[in-house]
Amino acid sequence: MKKVWRGLITVIAVISVWAGVAPAVGVSAAASVDIDASAAVAVEAETGKVLYNKNAEAKLPIASMTKMLSLYLVLEAIHNKKLTWDQKITPDEAIHTISQDTALSNVPLRLDDSYSVEELYQASFIYSANAAMMLLGNAVAGTQTKFVDLMKAKLTAWGIKDATIVNATGLPNSELKADVYPGSAATDENAMTAKDVAVVAQHLLKDYPEVLKTTTITTKTFREGTSDATKMDNYDWMLPGLVAAKSDLPVDGLKTGTTDKAGDCFTGTAKKDGMRIITVVLHANGTAATKRFDQTATLMRYALSNWTTLKVATKGQAVAGHTKLAVDKGKQTSVKLAAAQDLTLVVPTGTTSKTITTTYQAAKGIKAKVEAPIKADTTVGTATFAAKGDDLGYLNGTTGEPVAVKTTKTVDKANFFVLIGRGIAEFFGNLF
Repeated sequence: MKKVWRGLITVIAVISVWAGVAPAVGVSAAASVDIDASAAVAVEAETGKVLYNKNAEAKLPIASMTKMLSLYLVLEAIHNKKLTWDQKITPDEAIHTISQDTALSNVPLRLDDSYSVEELYQASFIYSANAAMMLLGNAVAGTQTKFVDLMKAKLTAWGIKDATIVNATGLPNSELKADVYPGSAATDENAMTAKDVAVVAQHLLKDYPEVLKTTTITTKTFREGTSDATKMDNYDWMLPGLVAAKSDLPVDGLKTGTTDKAGDCFTGTAKKDGMRIITVVLHANGTAATKRFDQTATLMRYALSNWTTLKVATKGQAVAGHTKLAVDKGKQTSVKLAAAQDLTLVVPTGTTSKTITTTYQAAKGIKAKVEAPIKADTTVGTATFAAKGDDLGYLNGTTGEPVAVKTTKTVDKANFFVLIGRGIAEFFGNLF
């Protein structure tokens, strides 16, 4: 994202907001909404339930939203004790040169100085500092190329197969001048689908929720008290107190991105009424300086107004239609079944238990009747729940949420005399 452009749009943004670019608090979402962007998606953060989808499977440039993935790897290295927050790193010539480019988002880095992992991490998240991110990449992997390889491997591990990743920052390769990934062109830049960006954000929030302590910082000074002091204003203008904040939307992250190809992009997150959502807007349209945030606000309001939670299974209680299992040669002829855990679905507002569908799949080797003995807590199948008519599915490609169905007690094998007695009773019963 270019610093010059950001400076201009900050001034325009104030005028845009007062001109009424966003609805006031209390606007209820319509039954459907069209987000004015090339692609958009909204998901529930815990389960990955898709709440809205517009062209979310199209691969598009993502610009500095790339840094969510890059900084995930930094946090992973810290948690694995490969890096420490106070560890000092010195830039090389290529990274130093990038850091002096004032047309890009940067904090100045000196060849004769070293910088802590923590201050570089904060600069990368709050100010989208590109050279700082590259320096962190070197600290994690040794080189930019090796760091990009780690990025690609992580996406593959998450089931993301169609992403284009050529650098750690999201800049077009033409801006790098050096450290261009082997085999990539100067015109290349990182690209992913809106759904896949949501997957990255979901992993970041789930695995390292402490990230929100940084993404909520509205302003911070890099190298305060020195000649390199740089005021870092957060580019997430939806944070409380900033120009695109909405009092009904408690936004606490995550990351913007802007290049000529990507346009204005934003991955946002907010938690309200116990539900955290993630939204991704790629290439927001319009002329307002706050357009990416205006579209995000519309999307967040839609998701929060049109989706809710519904408990569909309770641990230890029977699942409708699958209350017991026949047992052959047991002391009892059947065993009661129950859900192994509580399950709450994210469903369209107004959904009731009557409009929930349940699909049951028996476990491998389990038939309509099992032979004794069978132990308590044996998983005999899986019940998958979904709201009738909801075809948006989940980020992982599934269409419902499963819960294991288990036996509630042990059924031992009946003794010889009981089995003989049952056989005689069954014989005479069949005669008559």
